[in-house]
Amino acid sequence: MSKEMQTNDIVLGKDYSSAKRWIAFFSIALIYFFYCFNFMVGTFVKPTMIYSPAEGGFGFTLQQTEEIFAVMSFGTIPGTFIFGSIAARIGKKKTLILVALLIALTTFFPMLAPTSVLLWKAARFTCGVVLGGVFGTAMPLVADMFPTKYRGKLAATLTALYSLAMIFGGKLYGALGDANWKLLMYTAIIPPIIGAVMTFIFVPDDSAIAKEQYAKGKESGEKISYLSMYKGKYLWIGLGTILLSGANFTAYSAFSNNATTYLVTGIGMTAATAGAIYSMQGTGQLVGYIIWGLISDKFGRKVPAIGMALSAVAVFIYTQLGGNDVVAFYMVSALLGFMVGYSGPWGAYYTELFPEKYRALSSGMSFNGGRIISTFAVPAIAGVASGAMGMTAIFYIAIGVFVAGTVVWFFLPETLNKNKKEKITTSK
Repeated sequence: MSKEMQTNDIVLGKDYSSAKRWIAFFSIALIYFFYCFNFMVGTFVKPTMIYSPAEGGFGFTLQQTEEIFAVMSFGTIPGTFIFGSIAARIGKKKTLILVALLIALTTFFPMLAPTSVLLWKAARFTCGVVLGGVFGTAMPLVADMFPTKYRGKLAATLTALYSLAMIFGGKLYGALGDANWKLLMYTAIIPPIIGAVMTFIFVPDDSAIAKEQYAKGKESGEKISYLSMYKGKYLWIGLGTILLSGANFTAYSAFSNNATTYLVTGIGMTAATAGAIYSMQGTGQLVGYIIWGLISDKFGRKVPAIGMALSAVAVFIYTQLGGNDVVAFYMVSALLGFMVGYSGPWGAYYTELFPEKYRALSSGMSFNGGRIISTFAVPAIAGVASGAMGMTAIFYIAIGVFVAGTVVWFFLPETLNKNKKEKITTSK
């Protein structure tokens, strides 16, 4: 392929130098990294939330803290639709800048009255709405700026930033501890503003293209909708993917949201040790995304279900460890992170499960639709912590949900062999 052919599929910044293009990517990646990090704020602030006022905390119950961060997850669903519509009209660059600034603003709101449960809930819900606008603007912007041969790798790089954010957050929490919770919050507030400024300066503008495409779509009257997508067998496939994603979010959140709190308040570890153990989960997950992705490309999209089943085993082992098993906690945390990487190939899998014309809709709804389930399930699960088993009961429920998700996955169709057959048929 000639150099000219390689650049013909670049939509934005065709006259950009290679260096300028990578700076633009870094600008977007900076916002995406702290978008990922924002989901972890609850994990690090939660110990302070449940401490009594005498201990320097807010005096919230565990269930209240789960509700606060569950509504944030739920907010991403309407946010996906809202900011997708905005991007279609004004462009992805301007929308991403708006989203980044609103992430900073909505994350700052609870700082005004940190002991107010109501303010925390309202702020985290609105923050969730804003966070819902990141994926649908950042990913397409990167695709528009780079040739086809780089797009898959760069999309995978952005996805892997979640694991890097987990590692970064664990190290930061370990260094700052509970006493510096405000500083932890500001690390989620200031960087998105920097990312917004960099995006404004370095990322090429797509507003003219967006307006032209929107006008053409309006003239043609062609509608690709969720109602038309969920018909016949695709209704059941769609429900299956939402249940699978719901099981993933519920089990993962029930465990991860309480991991550092369990280690500090239940096992008696220091914040530094708990944060380091949590970081190992992120390291394992980073590797897991890559390995399970390679496995799914070679052996099938359903094979990573093994990882979901083994996640249940890893959480069970976690509950059997004690205060003297620090090394084992590190190992199991890394192993669990690796297994949880089973969701890495879902972007491809969820897209392949539906007809090609619905690709703009299928993966997003299949993935984020699961947040509807976790929004209600995670706070309900937190309520069992008040019983005799305490937080261990939450982990046992997470184990059951991981197993249930594996069963749902078993009944969904395989897509890899189907796609291979389609390619062979096309070539003939």
